[in-house]
Amino acid sequence: MILSLDAGQIRSSARSSAAGRRYAEAVLRVAGDIHASPLLELEREDGRDVILPTSRKLFDRVATLAVADCLVGGSAFRRRAIRELLNAAAFADWNPAHFLDTAEMTAGMALGLCWTRPLLTRTEHDTIVTAIVEKGLSPGLAAAAAGAPWMTVCNNWNIVCCTGMIAGAAAMDDIDKALSRDALACFLPALQHGLSAFGTDGGYGEGPDYWEYATRYAVLAHALLDGLGLAVVVPAALARTWRYGRDLTGPSGRVFNFGDATERPRRAPVLGWLAHIAGDPDAMAWQHAAPGDPHPFDLLWCAPETEPLPNDDALSAYEPAGLAVLRAGTTWLVLKGGRNDVNHAHLDLGTFVLEMAGRRFVSELGRENYALPGYFEPERRFGYFRTQAAAHSTLLIDGTPQSTAAFARLLGTGREAGRRFAAYAIGDDGWPIGWRRGVVLEDPGTVFIVDELEQEGAATPASTWQAYTEASAALDGPRALLTLDGADVAAEILAPAGLGWSFEPAPSPAGESSNAAFGRLFFAVPAAAGTQSVIVRFAAGRSSQWHPSAMADWPLDA
Repeated sequence: MILSLDAGQIRSSARSSAAGRRYAEAVLRVAGDIHASPLLELEREDGRDVILPTSRKLFDRVATLAVADCLVGGSAFRRRAIRELLNAAAFADWNPAHFLDTAEMTAGMALGLCWTRPLLTRTEHDTIVTAIVEKGLSPGLAAAAAGAPWMTVCNNWNIVCCTGMIAGAAAMDDIDKALSRDALACFLPALQHGLSAFGTDGGYGEGPDYWEYATRYAVLAHALLDGLGLAVVVPAALARTWRYGRDLTGPSGRVFNFGDATERPRRAPVLGWLAHIAGDPDAMAWQHAAPGDPHPFDLLWCAPETEPLPNDDALSAYEPAGLAVLRAGTTWLVLKGGRNDVNHAHLDLGTFVLEMAGRRFVSELGRENYALPGYFEPERRFGYFRTQAAAHSTLLIDGTPQSTAAFARLLGTGREAGRRFAAYAIGDDGWPIGWRRGVVLEDPGTVFIVDELEQEGAATPASTWQAYTEASAALDGPRALLTLDGADVAAEILAPAGLGWSFEPAPSPAGESSNAAFGRLFFAVPAAAGTQSVIVRFAAGRSSQWHPSAMADWPLDA
C-alpha cells in the first residue's frame, strides 16, 4: 500500500472512528497551509552543514499532500506535491557528505514519484527519476562500494541510510529493473546491522528521539519491501518496540529524555503499522493515545479504536538498552542502566527521572546544541557539561568518574507486597568500587532510590548524591519539600543518618545551553569503613514506615 495509496481505504479510515476523523482534519489543515506557502528552500541546521530540515519537510509535505488528495478527491494537492518534487530535483545535490540528508531526500522523492506518477508529464517524470538516480542512488551505491561506515554501524544511521536507498530502489522497480535489483542487493543485507540495535524486547539504546527516527525508517523499509512483494520477516524486536515507546512516556506526556534527546520528541508516525503487526489491542490504543501531532501515515495504517488496559501498573526492564520502568498510577520512575559507549549517549549511568501527580519532579537537562565545536568528537564531546555525569541525577563517586567504557548490568526486577523493585550493578573495568543502584516504588506514591557502595580491602570513598529538578525546594535538614505547579513531594535522606540537603541553581557554563530552569538538589556522602548504604525517599503525601533492606534481599528476577 505504501507504493500506491488506496484512496478508498484512506477515506474509510477517516470515517471509521473519532481518531480517524481527527487525523483527517489534521492532514487537510496542514495541506491547506502547505498550499498557501512558498516552495521549500534549501535550509540548513543552524551552525551545521546539514539539510535535514529540508529533507524532513519535503517528506512530510509530499505525504500530507498525497493523502489529502485521497481524502478530498481531485488532484490539486498532488499537483502541489509535484511542484515540491521538481523544486527538490533542481537542488545542486542532496548533501551526500552527510548521507542522512541524501537518504531522507531520496525517500521523500521516491514516495512522491510513486504517489504522483499518474499525473506526471513525461518531462516531469524523467526529471524526478533522474534526480533520484543521480543525487540519491548513485551516490549511495558509490558510498557503499567505498566502505561508508553507515553500511555497518548498529544505529540509526544505518537504518535511515539503507532505507532511503531501498525507497529509491522501490521507485525504480518498473523503470530500471537492474538498478533496482542492484540497490536492493546492496542495502537490504546491510540494513540488518541497524536492525540489530533493537533489543529482542523492543528496547533501543540511542534515546527516544533516535528510537522514533530509527523505528520510522525501519517500518518504512519493511512496508516498501512488502509493497514490492518481497517476503521479508518482520523482526520480533520491531513488532514489540511500540511498548518501549509507550513505557518511556510519562503520565505528563513527556518522555525520559536520556542522551541526546528532547522531552517531547516527534510522535512516531508508524504506530498504526506496529499495531497491525503486533495485533495487540494495547498497541492499537497507543496509536491513538500517544502524545504529539498526527501524521498522514496514521490514515495509511489506522488501527481500530479499542479500550486499552490501564497503563498505570508497569514494571519493565529493557536490555541491553538499559532502562527499568516502574509505574503505579501517576507515579512513574525510570532508572538508566545501559552503556556509555552507545551512539548519542551521555555519561549518565544511574540517572533517573521521576513523575508524581503527573508532574516531573526529577528531570534530565536534555541534549546539548549539536553545533557546538567538536560535539560529536569523543575527545571534545564530554567536555560539555550536559554530557557529563555531573549533569545527571546520579551518584558522583570521588576519584571514580564515569567513562565511555562504563556499563550497567541489570540485577533484576521484581514485585513483593505491592512494591516494585529494580536494580543495576554499575561499573567500569578499571573501577575499584562496587556500586549498585536500585529503586523501589511503593504504592501509593512513594519511591526509594538506594545506592550501595563497597571497596574490597579499603574504605568506601566519599560521594555526592544529586538530582535535577524544576521544582522549588524548602530545606529542613534531611528533608526537602519540593513544590511544582501546586503539587508537593517530600524528599528525605534516610541513610546515612545525620546528613542534610543543599540546593543551588543548575550550572550553566558560558557558551553552552542554559540550565536556568533547573535546580540541583544534593548532599555529600562521607567515606565509610565498609559498605556504604545511601537511601533517599520521595513521597507524595503520607508515606509508610517501610524502609528497603539490603539489595541482596530484594525479590529480583533477572
